[in-house]
Amino acid sequence: MNKKQVAKYIIIVFILAYAIEILASVYAVKNPDIIGKTVFQISAMVLMFTPFFGTLITKGNFKGIGFKPKFKGCAYLLPLCFFGPAIIASLGAALFYFIFPDMFDLTGSYLQSTLPEGMNFLEELEKKGVSYSMYIVIVIFQCITYAPIFNMFIALGEEVGWRGFLYPELEKSFGKIGSWIIGGIIWGAFHFPMMIIAGYEYGTDYPGFPFAGIIVFTVFCISLGIIHEIVYDKSKCIWYPALLHGAVNACTFTLMFYNVNNPERASKLMILGPAFNAAIGGIPVLVVAVVLAMVTLSKKKKNAEVQNGN
Repeated sequence: MNKKQVAKYIIIVFILAYAIEILASVYAVKNPDIIGKTVFQISAMVLMFTPFFGTLITKGNFKGIGFKPKFKGCAYLLPLCFFGPAIIASLGAALFYFIFPDMFDLTGSYLQSTLPEGMNFLEELEKKGVSYSMYIVIVIFQCITYAPIFNMFIALGEEVGWRGFLYPELEKSFGKIGSWIIGGIIWGAFHFPMMIIAGYEYGTDYPGFPFAGIIVFTVFCISLGIIHEIVYDKSKCIWYPALLHGAVNACTFTLMFYNVNNPERASKLMILGPAFNAAIGGIPVLVVAVVLAMVTLSKKKKNAEVQNGN
């Protein structure tokens, strides 16, 4: 591992990322209206390209990242990257709602809470001739069809930096397990300012704020990073983990069923679920990551034994 290059990369990425996050988060907190939310969302998308620019500035090996689309020998990964996150997210949400059945809601209370005051979500749907049940079908359809593809191009900014440059460099010195853990911690820390200032992902009212959220999200990033790295290692093409990342970001549909009619209870439980980056909602992600990691390490060990035997 080129320690100077990696250190320079991390410093550049975090300076750029934290500047964007702090400015956007402070603005969103001071302007909790639709404008503030829009500025924050746009800033979050811009943020995703900082690892790309970090790789570019530190002269990472762009030729070896695998920008050319590849299908031979790895096309089977396409449906897994495309639909896998939605299935895992659904399992995590189902587990959360099984434990907290009172938090399951079909009235659109969560979506209503995200809109400006005075705007009635259900009434707006009725004006367009759309029932809430039909709206649910439409959103889920979007999340498992074109949303992952659209998100893929934005997620590419992160994947080039994390999976294309950082993880392979870390593996040179720390091996698979070390690169998974260290890379996941760095990936998680990349989001900390907006989690602490603006309550990104879990809000600010949960018990143990912000440290509990930081721990839960870091574990999620380690788990998801393992899956992304394995997909990239098998495909040698950056578009696969980018598609997976895009599909992950499209899996917010589980929140459509979240009951926020009791704001205090809802805000405290957000760290548990139903989103699959939460403590309970994220259990399936953790299980899949552990299983894939064990299989990968086992195969690597067998290959090493065969090579040593020869």
